[in-house]
Amino acid sequence: MNTEHSEWILAYLDGTISDEGMARLNAVLLESAEARAQLRSWAAADVRLRELAVDAAGAAVVRPGTRESQAGAGKSASWLDRVWLRGWRAPIAAGLAIGAAFTSVVWAYVAPPAAEAMQHVATLVADSFETGLAPGNGGVPQEFGTWGGDQAELATAGAGVVPRTGARMLRLRRSDYVGENSVLSHVGDQLQIIDLAAYRAAIGTGRVVAHAEAWFNQVAPGAGEEFAGGVTLFAFARDPRDYRSETWNAWYEGHLGLSGQQQERTDRDPATWERVSTRLPLPAGTRFLVVHIWINRTRPESTATPITFAGFYVDDVKAELWLRLAATVAAENAAQ
Repeated sequence: MNTEHSEWILAYLDGTISDEGMARLNAVLLESAEARAQLRSWAAADVRLRELAVDAAGAAVVRPGTRESQAGAGKSASWLDRVWLRGWRAPIAAGLAIGAAFTSVVWAYVAPPAAEAMQHVATLVADSFETGLAPGNGGVPQEFGTWGGDQAELATAGAGVVPRTGARMLRLRRSDYVGENSVLSHVGDQLQIIDLAAYRAAIGTGRVVAHAEAWFNQVAPGAGEEFAGGVTLFAFARDPRDYRSETWNAWYEGHLGLSGQQQERTDRDPATWERVSTRLPLPAGTRFLVVHIWINRTRPESTATPITFAGFYVDDVKAELWLRLAATVAAENAAQ
């Protein structure tokens, strides 16, 4: 199979896709089941080749959207995989990972990795967990600017892991929130919802890009266990707290944009931290941003009970808004 979108898919996978190519690829993926199937197949092969290369050579891999990726490789299923397994796996517009074979969200509203001069608009999150405010453990947080999700707690140095900065870090404890007890869960999540009303004018230009990053670490995993830490951004017009009583599928049906779910396999050295970053060009109608950090146990396969993580930590989470230069956007539009 060799089509025009084949070239865009290859460019995405090797990190060379242009803004114009990314926009065209997203448009094709929204309309073409054939293109989505091709992307799933090629991405799965790309991921497996990367894993084999790293396993064989111990080399660092740089993935699209994570130019500072450190040692470790491998991608895995998204945080909502347990929800899709409850009975809904159909492809949906704006991008999602599907099935165990295709292991990374890579389409729709994913920014190309090329470096670009941009103007800093605002720092939304700069959290090294030093305030002492405990994360929520009851699912989607109901207050802006606070962490909430699966069971987690603040932690200090211990078991060979020292906070990357300061005296505290966030420990992700379980793959379910209090009262959920999902038998399909192998991902522990924490979310923060941000009201972007103050930046409505800038976002309305269509030139604002959200960027997020976090640092991950763990105690030495057990034999045969592998984990990966990840960061995702969601853009919403509707307040995402409204979805609390609905199925998680509503997140995918209701959002305006979804960044690539960038993740890195954590190494087995608790003395080192792995950085993960992602970015999302915000649609003009965006009012709310969700910063999503998570840990995924990629091996062994999911068990019939939620996972209790022996020791997995996050620190130095950052989220920012950047404004693309008008001249850059005008030049791109003129070239189309």
